[in-house]
Order: sequence, then C-alpha cells, then structure tokens
Amino acid sequence: MSRTAKAPALIEADSRILFPHTDAPLACRTNPAWFAHEHGQNSKDDLARIERAKTACSGCPIAAGCLKWALANRELTPTGIWAATTARQRTGLRQRLQLRHGLDWVGVVAQADRERARHSEARPPAPDPVQPASPMWSSSYEPWTEPVTTGQQQRNRELLDLAQRTTRTPRPTETLAEVS
Repeated sequence: MSRTAKAPALIEADSRILFPHTDAPLACRTNPAWFAHEHGQNSKDDLARIERAKTACSGCPIAAGCLKWALANRELTPTGIWAATTARQRTGLRQRLQLRHGLDWVGVVAQADRERARHSEARPPAPDPVQPASPMWSSSYEPWTEPVTTGQQQRNRELLDLAQRTTRTPRPTETLAEVS
C-alpha cells in the first residue's frame, strides 16, 4: 500500500495590491542572501546582514510598494527582510493598520492607492524643471567663475546697505519713533 503525498497548497498573492515593477537593479535581486532571515537568527553576523539589507532598502525605488505588498501578503512573507522590515516589525505594522482601518485594511489601502493614481492622472503634467533663460539674457545662467575683487565686494556691500535702508520695516518690538 503506497501513500500519495499531498502537494502543498499554492498560496496566491492578494490581487488588490500588486508587487511593484522596476527594471532598475535592486539589492534584493543581486544579493538575495542579505534579505534571508529566520526567527531566532541573532548572531553578530546575522544582525550585520540584517542592517546591510535594511540599508540597501533605504535607497530602493520600490520600497514603499514592496512594504505594502509584504504587509498584504502575510503568508508569502513570514520571514526575511522586506522593505527594511523584519517579520516581527511587519506583524506590528499589520496590527496598527487593522486598528486604524479595520479588518479589511488591505482593501482600504488599495482603494486609497487607486484614488491617488486617479488624481495624479487628472493632474496636468509638471512643468519642466529646467528654468527657461531670463528674458534679459540670451542664454541660461552660468555661475560666476572669476574671483570677486575688493572693489566689487565694496560695491555689493553698498548696494546691500542701500537696499536695507530703503525697504526697512519696523520690527514688532520697535516703535515708529525708534525706527526714524
């Protein structure tokens, strides 16, 4: 009589929060061993590896989306470092989210993400960060490269003093008689 082993059940990710996509090289893909962490691994080497993984996550372009996904998929992330958090930290975050948003906190977060995306699509595109050249100059600003002479420094101080005298407003503690 032979026993047939039952295959483990496939755990599917929560489809309301998708794992973020990027083509950028990520530390979790290039050095996955840094992110492997089991409960009870507390040696000096383990703690150094965890800190290395958390530091790598701090510069990750998808860390926020990765954290949302890891929080929403408890069964798929029982161990390891995900978005600079350990399993224990993620458990605490899930509990706080549940207290704040209720049992279906994943649905609340997903809905907020959809609303945010809808509003960002409705917004006009951001202006070009490169400032146009000033109308009084024929080209864009070039920083001053020559040293400022003593005469230029004196002239700048005089102009600054003149500007401060002509636009001076009384301070809240001064009376009008003290200013004039």
